[in-house]
Amino acid sequence: MDNYLLYTLFKFLHIAGAMAWIGGGVTLFALSMFAMGRKDEAGMLEVLKHVGVLATRWFVPASLITLVCGLVMAFVGNLWSEAWVVLGLVGFAATFVTGHFGLRPFAEKIFRRASSGDISGAVAEGRGMLQVSKFDYTMLFLIVADMVLKPQWNDFTVLAGFSTVLVAAVITFLGPLLWAERTPSAAQ
Repeated sequence: MDNYLLYTLFKFLHIAGAMAWIGGGVTLFALSMFAMGRKDEAGMLEVLKHVGVLATRWFVPASLITLVCGLVMAFVGNLWSEAWVVLGLVGFAATFVTGHFGLRPFAEKIFRRASSGDISGAVAEGRGMLQVSKFDYTMLFLIVADMVLKPQWNDFTVLAGFSTVLVAAVITFLGPLLWAERTPSAAQ
C-alpha cells in the first residue's frame, strides 16, 4: 500500500473517530441542557447515567481511535514539526487531563449521591460537570478548528484567536466553579 493510500485510510478513520467522540458528547450535552431547561431532575440524572456508561465504552475508544489514527497520519506524512499537529496533540492531552481530573471526579460524586438517594445533590454535581464539559468541548472544537485551519507557528492571528477563545472558556466555564470552591458557603 503506498503512503498516500495509507494516509488517506487513516485520515478517514481519524475523522470517523472524532465524529463519534465529539458527536456523541455533543448529543449528551444537548440532552442534559434540555433536561435542565425543563427542570427535569430525573431526566438530568438519566442523561448523567448514560455519560457514566458511555465514558469507557464509547468516548475513550473513540478518542483513542482518533489519537492513534492521527499519530499514524503524522508518521506516514512526516508531519511532526507542523504547528497544527503539535497543537492537536497538546489539545488531546488537555482534554484527557480535563476528563480524568475534572469530569471523572464529578461523575464519581454524582454516582455516590444518586446511590444514596440524594437526587438533588447528584443533579447539582451534574450542573458542575456540565460547566467542565462546556470547557472540554470548547477545547475539542478548537482542536477541530486547528485541524481544518492547519496554522503554522507564524500564523499569529489564528493562534491569538485560539488563545482568546481558550482563555474566555476558562473564565466563563471554569471560573464560577473555581470561585465557588474558594468562597465560604453561607451555611458555615
